[in-house]
Amino acid sequence: MTETRIGDAHGPTHTGTGDQHFYYLLAGEDRLVRTGIDPLRVALEHRRWLSSRFVSPRGYGDASERLEKPGTTVLLAGPPGSGRRTAAVVLLHRQGADDDRFRDLPLADRHDEEPEPAEGDRILLDLSGASEQEFVGEQQRLSAYWDKVERCGARMAVVLPDGYDRLLRSDLRQLVVPIERPRGDRVLARHLERTGIDVPAAELRESALGELLERSAMRELQRLAELMEQARSTGGDFALWARKAAEALRDRSREVADQVAGLAEGRQRALLLVAAMLSGAPADVVFHQAERLLAKLKHPPEEKPRLDRTDLTERLDDLRVTVDRDGRIQFEALAYDAAVRAHFWTYYPDLRKAFGHWVGETVKAGLLGPHDRRLLVARFAEQSLRVGRVRPLFELAEFWAAETRLLPEAIEVLACGLADERFGPAFRARIYDWATTARLHPNLVRVLARICLDVMAPAHPDQALVRLHHLARGTADGGPPDAREALFVLVRRDRRLHAKLMARLWDALETRRVDSADVGIFLSLMDPPPEWIDREAVERGWCAVLAVAPVRRWEPVVKRWLSEALTAPAARGEQLMQVLVGAARERADLLSRLYLVGYDWAATGGDPSVGPRRDEVARRFWQLIDHVQGIEPMDPPRARPSEERIP
Repeated sequence: MTETRIGDAHGPTHTGTGDQHFYYLLAGEDRLVRTGIDPLRVALEHRRWLSSRFVSPRGYGDASERLEKPGTTVLLAGPPGSGRRTAAVVLLHRQGADDDRFRDLPLADRHDEEPEPAEGDRILLDLSGASEQEFVGEQQRLSAYWDKVERCGARMAVVLPDGYDRLLRSDLRQLVVPIERPRGDRVLARHLERTGIDVPAAELRESALGELLERSAMRELQRLAELMEQARSTGGDFALWARKAAEALRDRSREVADQVAGLAEGRQRALLLVAAMLSGAPADVVFHQAERLLAKLKHPPEEKPRLDRTDLTERLDDLRVTVDRDGRIQFEALAYDAAVRAHFWTYYPDLRKAFGHWVGETVKAGLLGPHDRRLLVARFAEQSLRVGRVRPLFELAEFWAAETRLLPEAIEVLACGLADERFGPAFRARIYDWATTARLHPNLVRVLARICLDVMAPAHPDQALVRLHHLARGTADGGPPDAREALFVLVRRDRRLHAKLMARLWDALETRRVDSADVGIFLSLMDPPPEWIDREAVERGWCAVLAVAPVRRWEPVVKRWLSEALTAPAARGEQLMQVLVGAARERADLLSRLYLVGYDWAATGGDPSVGPRRDEVARRFWQLIDHVQGIEPMDPPRARPSEERIP
């Protein structure tokens, strides 16, 4: 079993204290299967985590009161760092029930249809990072969506960008609720209390953390609580933890720059970078990977004989890196490794491409364990996204997906990109491009299927549906089943998505654009019959399939529907038969085909003990067919012998 860790996410994934691990294993036919908690449950637990630590800012009560009634929308305004997005998430979370849909409404995207709101939906639209041009363009869409939310009984919270006031349309101003930044000492005290550190707000103000409490953004205070928990694990008292956490949170760029400038040799600088990228890994692995990085950079070899050079312990000591009892490295200063990584990506821009190649080969080399590999991937993704380099992450996903054992790493790098607030849309667009590309590598299909279902779907279910549908189409003829299975898991847990897929299938089949693939998808989705049936949508799908596909393709599924009608409660059995007959009501030839399929099903029954009941179901099926043709019910003739099967 392998694990995938999502690091510093700020989207629909867990962003609380500690790591988040997704577990995958390779099942039969090398299919990538996720085990553990349902992604929707992960998203719910994250919202509960936020709610339990949330300190209401001034203005929150007004926003909450406005959002109490279904069909309402509120626009949250506040200064940067005031926790606007968190306030919006908590507002929506505390309204409705846990099983009400909660989703992010993405910015307008040329790839995707506008997702329609439904009763009970809780919708978050985060415009805090929108440019002026994007914000102006989104307001027409926001106004139209506000009307839809009101009519269907959903709820929507919108996070406004800083400086919104001069650009906001007059008709939307009535929805604005300003919030203020909550007191930093109260926020940090609440976070620490939830981690088992119970300290009064007054003591926090008097500690080394005091100066950070008034000016830090809410996200920084959350990070400060995480650092306090890490510092506690190293021993000492509260005052020491506070000093370590405060030092870790402050800007250390000058300190790292001085350290790097004081290193006389490129070999030491390479070791420093590798130690930062592999912090927590075995010391000998760090040494060998530093040598590989030097080779990648075409650094000249050291001329001294090996035993004349300093050993690894001394070299690490010079870098203020320690080796624990398990032989793994750690920096002496808390979170110093992150500052080192940021320095190299910022001030060695010409080497970023080489750093990426080194990461790709290091992961592939197999010298690191699963956990260390995923940490390396997350750290590289963090730096690449910070400096705006997304293409290398796409390339690495494809590179690792080519090798089955590295599928979790390919998932990890895409998950990091999807969770990024700035570049999440770019990753969703790239996944769309992949999904609509013919002849993808089978492993990449597996990766994309898991990403859509596990990472994208909890917050962007409509976008996940579109991509999974395209992937399922592209692998209909002998490709890996992962995309189709993921698509079915997604729509079988959400009636709205099920109906949306039905509409997409009907539209495609009606125009005969992708007959073969969509016929197969529809029939697989109907076999076994779904637990719930949207009569109109499913009937339209059957209508299209019966019209475009040969009998041999849909006959087995029709027979299984009749078998379900045999064992199901009477009302469900009647509904199944009515859907089949209703789908063919406009075509006498199709009704005749169904009539003959019913004959064959009745004649080829297995268990004699259910024979009478089988005859009863067949008779009712024939009566329904007669009825839509305007024929009076009549006793059906005997079923044909089994050898007279329908061609």
